[in-house]
Amino acid sequence: MKTRSGERTGKWTRYVLALAAMVAAAGLVVAGGATEAKAATGTIGFATGSSTVVEGQNATIVLNRTGGTSGTINVDYTISFTPPATSADLNGLTGPSQVTFTDGVSSRTLPGLANGPLSTFDDGANQGSRNITFTLTAADNGGFLGGTTTHVLTITDNDGPPKYTFTANTMSVNESAGTINVPIVRDGATAANNDTVQCTDAGTGTATPGGGNDYTFALQNIVFTTGTTTQNCQVTILQDVATEPSQTIVLNIAATVGFGGGPGTYTQITITIVDDDGTGTIQFSAATYTVSEGVGTANIAVTRTNGTTGAASIQCSTTGGGSATASPAAGFDYTTQTNQPLNWGNGVGGTQNCSIPITGDSTVEGTETITLALTGVTGATAGAQSTATVNITDDDGTGTISFTATNYTVAENGTSVTISANRTGGSSGAATVDFATSNGTATLAGSDYLANSGTLSWNNGETGNRTFAVTILDDSLVEGAETINLTLSNVTGGAVLASPSTATITISDNESALPTISSLSPTAGPLAGGNTVTITGTNFLNATSVTFGGSLATNLNVFTANTITVTAPVSPGLITQTVNVVVTTTSGSSSTVGTADDYTYTTGPTVTLVSPNTGPSTGTTFVSITGTNFTSSGMTVTFGGTQATFAYVSSTSLTAVSPAHTAGTFDIIVTTPAGSSPNTVLDDFTYTGTIAPAITSISPTSGPVGTVVTVTGSGFTGSSVVTVGGVSASFTVSTDSSLTVTVPASTPGGTVDIRVTNSGGTSPNTAADNFNNTSSSGATTTYVLYFRWTLIAWTGIDNLTVYNAVRGIETGTANPNTNDVSGQVTALWYWDAASQTYKGYFVGFENVPGANDFTTMRRGISYWVAVTSTTTNWTVLVGQ
Repeated sequence: MKTRSGERTGKWTRYVLALAAMVAAAGLVVAGGATEAKAATGTIGFATGSSTVVEGQNATIVLNRTGGTSGTINVDYTISFTPPATSADLNGLTGPSQVTFTDGVSSRTLPGLANGPLSTFDDGANQGSRNITFTLTAADNGGFLGGTTTHVLTITDNDGPPKYTFTANTMSVNESAGTINVPIVRDGATAANNDTVQCTDAGTGTATPGGGNDYTFALQNIVFTTGTTTQNCQVTILQDVATEPSQTIVLNIAATVGFGGGPGTYTQITITIVDDDGTGTIQFSAATYTVSEGVGTANIAVTRTNGTTGAASIQCSTTGGGSATASPAAGFDYTTQTNQPLNWGNGVGGTQNCSIPITGDSTVEGTETITLALTGVTGATAGAQSTATVNITDDDGTGTISFTATNYTVAENGTSVTISANRTGGSSGAATVDFATSNGTATLAGSDYLANSGTLSWNNGETGNRTFAVTILDDSLVEGAETINLTLSNVTGGAVLASPSTATITISDNESALPTISSLSPTAGPLAGGNTVTITGTNFLNATSVTFGGSLATNLNVFTANTITVTAPVSPGLITQTVNVVVTTTSGSSSTVGTADDYTYTTGPTVTLVSPNTGPSTGTTFVSITGTNFTSSGMTVTFGGTQATFAYVSSTSLTAVSPAHTAGTFDIIVTTPAGSSPNTVLDDFTYTGTIAPAITSISPTSGPVGTVVTVTGSGFTGSSVVTVGGVSASFTVSTDSSLTVTVPASTPGGTVDIRVTNSGGTSPNTAADNFNNTSSSGATTTYVLYFRWTLIAWTGIDNLTVYNAVRGIETGTANPNTNDVSGQVTALWYWDAASQTYKGYFVGFENVPGANDFTTMRRGISYWVAVTSTTTNWTVLVGQ
């Protein structure tokens, strides 16, 4: 071995400078100024490697700039179309193309034609899914390409033959639900007119039909007109006073006309009627409540749910455990309450208020708390939420002053617009603030508007809004929307100037077609924003922004002239309020007259009781969920991240059927347009046993070896093996219902099955798990090796043993598409940066102790390969 070390030192010295130069030139080792440049200008890469849209939708493909945002960078990319995809799928967009990151910008989306949204074309042909690949090729001005440099957009077809399905195979409703809608959905083509399906009673449920019994139902012909995707089958639930177990109704979908695509996923649904009789449960509807110091009386909600049989009562008391001062102490903040009775009559549920008198003062102080307790329940059961905390927020101090919005809109012929500034958070002492207008794109004060400036005043003890008006001048020019700048300054009286202290007036041009809003969905959301809102109306093409109460929304997507989606911003001031949504285009802004554009910021739901709180992993447990702020629409319920079928009972009660899930304790989360319930121990549900995994879909459904496939289904937590075409594959479990798997190199060509295995078994083989491997027997690459030494960058299988690599047995046996070069290759070397030495491997000396410094090939590493003869071709499988 001494001889080998000496040979290494002597033979390789002459290659060190050349290798260092090659590595540095390739950008693998960067020092000094180069490192600083990279950090300053940043590295450009796609945020994700793939995305999927339905034809006709806009695609959002994001490029991120990381490690620095200094200077302007132009990034070139190409677009390639995998047949049957063509440029027509992108409305004629072809490559190559370019996107620009200006100074300070860290994220951009790829543009479509005329720099609009990246739109896809909705045709009438049944073509199946199509793939379009975007590849980054270059960046100028010192920018770098890195991370994910290709993105595959999959466009799914919406023109297949129609299928009809219930949205789930189970649902649950309360006995008092009355007439309920059971949705039926049409998938595939929607061009057919008057397709009809029948909704029928299977007659196999345990509930009794007919007047005076459990429900009434009549056979219904459900008609789908052109463009319709959802219709409802209706069932009327009849309430009684009998305490009884849950009962079921079973409905079927039957074809009469249409139905060309065959049956959908769920052609039968079981509806469970949950009994609402019994004495019920009484508890606080929330763990915490918040009131202002000046409220006068704090009314704290106590609810009776899950039964109203007989009269019931409970007593509410303050316990003195909070930081607020109780009467009769001097300067008390609230009046002590002892055993305040709350009563419900026979058949009465819902909310009664525990009333606590609050005393205001002029002391500047922080938030103070009161603690409450419920005791002495009669005629019902006491719930888990028997204590609560009331937060009293201070309303003293000098306060802050700001505009009420960042953007105000007015039509050019609207005469004037009223601007508001608000003093909040305190009213001690008089306060003033100066306001002024200045030119934005409305550049001629006196032509587009009349300049205005002055002072707004508040007296001692006063809060709220002060207003001023800006006069708008009409003209006959087609000029699009124009803007006026607003500024607050020079606050006096100890008040503080708060954000927003600047704002904009947008003047809509009445010579151009203005956008209009006819509806929002949803119409409410959480204070923190972040939810997707769909806006319906007219003249939305060329939309430039959407604001909520003057705050700018993000992720603007213009699907058609009539539909926009955005991500709602944070509520201005983080307060509960109703604001106007305004769409602005190059022609101007939508009007704020009327209620169609009203959006309400609200607080989200809470879960305070789950009963029962355990059930089998196979699911189907009927669970009563008690809490606050539940909504009759726009609500979802999940058990450990898996969506459940449920029925809305009231704002404080709902029932749900537990979905199948892996064993363990998981959270029940209720989500409404206002947000999601916080995670507490009160929402825990424990699953017992184990279920086998199931696959419902994969994406993409075809591709070569190395494709990363997202698998959707259930029971993935704890998965031990994932196979593609029977070959064990590398995989990552994201959630119980989602995992990603990489198609391994030795996967057979053509259509293969993806199967998932856990301790409960293996997913059944269905059409949903079929993947088309477009690589006939694994993609390959060929290195040309020249006599003596050749430098290669290894792109083969990562961590493949050198022994198998040089002998062409990557999959454990000889591969007909790779070759054995062990007779020509004598040695391989690479530079180990960690030890600052060269590592060597000598072919044929695998069993000699100490002969070899490494044993596996690492993807992305450069190797010097020594051969004994003239040119040799070395073909290997492409790595994953």
